[in-house]
Amino acid sequence: MTDVDREMLRTTFGQDAELYDRWRPGYPPPLFTDLATLAGLGPDARVLEVGCGTGQATLPLARLGCTVVAMDLSSSMAAIARRNLAPFPNVTVVASAFEDWQSSDGPFDAVLSATAFHWLDPEVRMIKAAELLRPGGTLG
Repeated sequence: MTDVDREMLRTTFGQDAELYDRWRPGYPPPLFTDLATLAGLGPDARVLEVGCGTGQATLPLARLGCTVVAMDLSSSMAAIARRNLAPFPNVTVVASAFEDWQSSDGPFDAVLSATAFHWLDPEVRMIKAAELLRPGGTLG
């Protein structure tokens, strides 16, 4: 896949964010139980979620009590994620490309991406994720 193809395809999800939110299936709850155990996620954990969409994976992280920065490339998807996650003051939703975003709050305990990591620039994704993690942090 060329860079142009990847860039075009990764923006298609936000073209109808309401439809995406209505029909996109969620993730199985045991996934988050395992993730919490393996990565040590809980109320003291800081998590960066890349490609949050409308918040399907963000919601279980918020319920664990994690402090989550959830980002999505699409401002439409981010707006719906904000709406869906409004009851959780521990979640901040950012409309930004991962490649362009800069953290100002220090390292994260985990950098997670449920189904979007492969859309990120392969020249950037691993290096930037490592830079955003605390020593011993988890990339998932």
